[in-house]
Amino acid sequence: MQYDFIGVAVYSVGLILWFLVWHLLVGYRLLGKLKLLYISFLGAPVVFLSNIALSFYSSINDYALELQLYPYVETNAKTVAALSLAIAVFVVIRISGKQLDETKPLIKVFLWLLFWSFLLSVFGVLPLYWVPAGKYWLTFLRHAKSVPFFYSLFILGSAIIIFMYETGYKRRLIREIEEMKLTD
Repeated sequence: MQYDFIGVAVYSVGLILWFLVWHLLVGYRLLGKLKLLYISFLGAPVVFLSNIALSFYSSINDYALELQLYPYVETNAKTVAALSLAIAVFVVIRISGKQLDETKPLIKVFLWLLFWSFLLSVFGVLPLYWVPAGKYWLTFLRHAKSVPFFYSLFILGSAIIIFMYETGYKRRLIREIEEMKLTD
């Protein structure tokens, strides 16, 4: 059985490095305090394990097909980068009256994660501008660019979850539901 060994290797390394990336950017202490962060924390290993499993059932594509996948990859990375940047600009404008040091600590973590999500999505596709001639290198680059893209998605998800906690989404939702029951 021929399978995509390059994909298995790259996604396995990406899975192992995810735990280091999480430790450096988000930290394990927040997992205990903000339970919804488990969605992002465990979501990445699920995606990596799924890609490892799918790599066992796929083969390395020919060069022409690999070249067709490049615009798709760049489009996804641009979307995540633009979303991260737009959210960050909105939040910075919103708190522009205050100094960032005076804001709540989770807002700082939120902006930190948005920044890293943006960087990972942008720097993750930089190798795509080099298109090697060999089909194995092209396949390696396709898989290798996916790793920082997945990181950026789940770090962005973590930032949004942290923002939801900071804004008190759950308390407001419960209060609004109770108010709706009282008015009906």
